[in-house]
Amino acid sequence: MTRPVSIDAALQDVLDLDRDRLALLAATDQPKVGYVSIQTPEEILLAAGAIPFRLTGEFSADPDGAITYLGGNYCSYVLSCLGEGLAGVYGFADAVVFVDACDMRKRLWETWARAVPGCESWFVELPSDASPLSKSFFAGQLRKLIRRLEQRYGRVVGEEALREAIARCNRTRELMQQLQDGNRRGRPLLTGQQSIAVVKAATTGLKDEFNGRMAALLDATASHEPLAGRQRHRVMICGSYFDQPAIVEVIEATGADVVCSDISNGVKYFEGRIDPDNEPVAAIADYYLEKHTSARRIDTDVRLRHMFDLLRDYRVDSVIYFALKFCDTNLHDYPYIKEKLRERKVPVLFIEGEHNGTNIASIKTRIETFLEPRFF
Repeated sequence: MTRPVSIDAALQDVLDLDRDRLALLAATDQPKVGYVSIQTPEEILLAAGAIPFRLTGEFSADPDGAITYLGGNYCSYVLSCLGEGLAGVYGFADAVVFVDACDMRKRLWETWARAVPGCESWFVELPSDASPLSKSFFAGQLRKLIRRLEQRYGRVVGEEALREAIARCNRTRELMQQLQDGNRRGRPLLTGQQSIAVVKAATTGLKDEFNGRMAALLDATASHEPLAGRQRHRVMICGSYFDQPAIVEVIEATGADVVCSDISNGVKYFEGRIDPDNEPVAAIADYYLEKHTSARRIDTDVRLRHMFDLLRDYRVDSVIYFALKFCDTNLHDYPYIKEKLRERKVPVLFIEGEHNGTNIASIKTRIETFLEPRFF
């Protein structure tokens, strides 16, 4: 079945936010604050009048320069982000917020503070679990960030502004969750890479523009049923930061569908919602600690149960676990996850790669060997 042109046009309108992110951000008059981890509370930055945008690491012109500062045994996403900073890619930004999501990102913060001029760097401690004590501590960290933002921009970040920012971000999550419903019901309307690009568009930080374009896309798809035809093999991607269009293309070229991406560029970014009725800072702290996004966290079994829920909800047939080279937290997590998946007889393929996808030829062979026999 051919998709109506209006769907493709509406989708492209959303994806343009990602494609044009640097130009769009540079053109806005509002302050811009970057972040590296999706456990950075965008709501607080929005309430302070700033635009929160994610560093993608895809515009790095000189990774060797970053290696000079950090060394070659760092994950390539961290190196690429530092390379962008050294190259002045984010010269329009006032600051970058770094969350203690892993030790390498902490080193990235320290290096950024010394090596990237004209851009402040702020650090937020992230607890390793979601206990009541940890939530209270994290709320304290967020209040420190609020005070810094108030000093930087000369405005009070009050409860009303925080509630309004929560509502805007919850709206983003609601729209993206609606788009995912088709993936649960049948064959996905979007390709795996298009779905990841939609998440990247949301991290541009232009929330109102994104929400408007996403609503238009959902309107265009409202009367469109999931794609008909023979049920295809259903794959879930999980693991490290993932922005690998070539890998997704290889998976889908075998005849499989990437129906769920349990990664920070996938469902981890937009799952759940912040309680609008709770005290705003406490509600934000609760939400970001309960997301279970990071392999650095000690609650692996909680994260694993969440993965099993996704396997059930999306009717996943196979899992591809991607780890960036030198991503110690995900590399450490994988053996336990592999064991638990195999106990449930879920096939899993482990792939280790670079952010720039330099080893795609060997990865292609392994994916084809893993997936193609499952169709016969």
